[in-house]
Amino acid sequence: MLGSPFSGWIYEGDRQSYLVNVVDNVLVALFAVVGDGMAPFRIVDTYHMIWIAKYHYKTWEVREKKKMPALKDHNDLPDRTEKEADPEAANATDTEFVVLTEAEQKKLIHHQTKFSKSHSFYKPHETGTHHAFPIKLMITAVVLLDFHSIFQIMLGTFTWSWSYHSRPAWITTVVLCFSITVNILAGVIISIGDRRTRKKDVITRITRQQLTQQAIKKVKKHKTDREASTAHAHTGENIETISEEPILPPGAKSREESSSSFHSTRSH
Repeated sequence: MLGSPFSGWIYEGDRQSYLVNVVDNVLVALFAVVGDGMAPFRIVDTYHMIWIAKYHYKTWEVREKKKMPALKDHNDLPDRTEKEADPEAANATDTEFVVLTEAEQKKLIHHQTKFSKSHSFYKPHETGTHHAFPIKLMITAVVLLDFHSIFQIMLGTFTWSWSYHSRPAWITTVVLCFSITVNILAGVIISIGDRRTRKKDVITRITRQQLTQQAIKKVKKHKTDREASTAHAHTGENIETISEEPILPPGAKSREESSSSFHSTRSH
């Protein structure tokens, strides 16, 4: 895998190829923690994705055969029954109802719930901040993540089952490049889907509300601190005024009282 780059960095005579193989095995093991470790969970996610995609395409086909109006958002399948809607009404939204059977609809909801718990980016229905996630981008992202695990398993198989004496370095290098590429592409696809479905006006309004709340908290805190400092200053002035009067022992007279008694004695 990394034999050719490391061959210029590490030189240990006859042991050079052996040390490079040890480094390769360690690096492949680190990559396998994510790629191989996530493989069982990705198999389950792919299973849920297949059912979701199946019922999405079936809904589109049934509505097309019945010549029903197009959905407001073809990625957001309706969840209300025909009895709850009014298909003869002039409003197009009243024609958006479930065209699947009751069993199929229950199965669709089950797989959507399971998949959304595993992948937070997937939103089967419109929320306060996002529209429904595009089904085609979801399929693409899941397939790319599956290939990431497949390439990682291939990488470990080539590294650990094929002797480094006869294994060409380019095989593991190519497999590793494909594995990293599909993993990056999956992240890009998810990011694109998130940007497409994001309600920008709602996000902007929420951000402004948060900033306003933070500003109000700062103003209240500043006002509280200022009132506390003012109250502390008044308390200090009162203490200074009281401390100007000398503390006399019991029975002693103050200077003013002594002066007044002296003048009264002279007058007599």
